[in-house]
Amino acid sequence: MTFLFWSSLALIAFVYAGYPAIMRFLAACRRPRPTVDGGESYLPPATLVIAAFNEERAIHGKLINSLSLDYPRDLLEIVVVSDGSTDRTDAIVASFQSRGVRLIRLEGRQGKTAAQNAAAAAAGGEILVFSDANAFYNPDAIRRLVRPFANPDVGCVEGRRADAAEADSATARHELRFRDWESRLKEWESRVLSCTGATGPIYAVRRSLYVPLNPDLISDFMQPLLVMARHRKRQVYEPRALSRELVFSDMRDEFRRKVRIMTRCLNSLKKTPEVLAPRRVGVAFAAQVISHRLLRWLTPVFALTAFTANLFLLDGPFYRITLLMQAAFLLAAGIGWWLDRRNTGPACLRLPYTFSAANAAALVAIGNCLMGRHIVSWSTRRP
Repeated sequence: MTFLFWSSLALIAFVYAGYPAIMRFLAACRRPRPTVDGGESYLPPATLVIAAFNEERAIHGKLINSLSLDYPRDLLEIVVVSDGSTDRTDAIVASFQSRGVRLIRLEGRQGKTAAQNAAAAAAGGEILVFSDANAFYNPDAIRRLVRPFANPDVGCVEGRRADAAEADSATARHELRFRDWESRLKEWESRVLSCTGATGPIYAVRRSLYVPLNPDLISDFMQPLLVMARHRKRQVYEPRALSRELVFSDMRDEFRRKVRIMTRCLNSLKKTPEVLAPRRVGVAFAAQVISHRLLRWLTPVFALTAFTANLFLLDGPFYRITLLMQAAFLLAAGIGWWLDRRNTGPACLRLPYTFSAANAAALVAIGNCLMGRHIVSWSTRRP
């Protein structure tokens, strides 16, 4: 029990402090990689792929934003894949066809990954840029996003989510701070070796390296990992390529989003263990994926193990204190929940609740994965 207690605490400390500290140290010590950058003159043909299901509220604005991007129109193809939409999404997209926007319709609900597979098969650009219907790009976002591809060692590039809150709330503020922290971690990973999976609103892949995915897999997370596993091309982070969207202000919406994403990610890792195999991706990259992704999602298991082990170690005064500390944290999370339900009190008092909710979502996702539950498609819910 002593071993279980301390090893669980050590793993939690490694996830939230040790791994980021190692990445920061290695990034500071590492020589800058040789830069291959075509500069402003490097403008490869690109295809902007927008997967949409019932996005009539957002798709018009998204297409206006896409057509106003600072990228030569003859080099930028815009493709919208409608995943069996039943609202006015298709009609709105069709009204832009005279301006060069292509519509691909999938019958039935096949999911975002299937939609992106269809777009990749039909695309004409050398670079595939994947976006969401509610993600609005800065004018120079695609110029910034494609420049690292001048380096033949690069297979994927992820931009930065410079998101904002739908309404001021503790949930939104904590989520935005977490995303800022993730951005710093991605910068360090990119400098050391490679990032460990992208996020949906703004990332790009060489079309020649695109791996058609099973619709069960989550594309933005798995595509960069499979490009590394099968082509040994790395993913870099370009923080100057900016995408903006609103984040949820209500914890219930954010909780459901986290459960969906983590369930899909864990199922994807279960189905494609090659992305964790050192012989396929290298020891260093496998360690990165395990440390940054898998161990973080397993954190609630470590926390429960530490708490349970602590109950068997109450003969010593030290372990009675550690149990009281854990109980105090859970009490603080409960108070944070009470304050959040009433939307009152300073955001700092709700931080234990936000942390606990994120790990509870991970625990639900682990249960979904173990019971074979899959989330291929879902109803659109926008802030």
